[in-house]
Amino acid sequence: MKEDLDLSPLKALRSLQFDVWATDWSCHFTAAPKLFSTITSPVFSELVIALARHHLPLPVMLFGVLRRVNEVRRFRLVFLLVVEVRDLYDGRRELAETLDSVTTKGHLDFLNSPPTIRIARPRYFKWDILDFD
Repeated sequence: MKEDLDLSPLKALRSLQFDVWATDWSCHFTAAPKLFSTITSPVFSELVIALARHHLPLPVMLFGVLRRVNEVRRFRLVFLLVVEVRDLYDGRRELAETLDSVTTKGHLDFLNSPPTIRIARPRYFKWDILDFD
């Protein structure tokens, strides 16, 4: 992510998505507070973290960064789990268990509402949304 990225011209920005499977995803989240400070859209409401099943459990560092980002700009947290159909139910269960554990430990106590889980699967190189909470 470019450090000088400015999202202020995007007046209809509702959602921002970070892909955890990026080569060095931690650098994306490290720059996130500065990026979020440039959001001026009045309709912005949602941060989506896309991940694959093999990226569970989630690193504790992620929740510290999310807390800092939320101080800059409040958001609803959405986890978009990208899985093949054969992993759909196990992947969703594992993510739900992970989020329950993280919530119990207080890592998400800065949120106004519990995180949402969405499920998607790759299909012909396009997203196919399967499930919303």
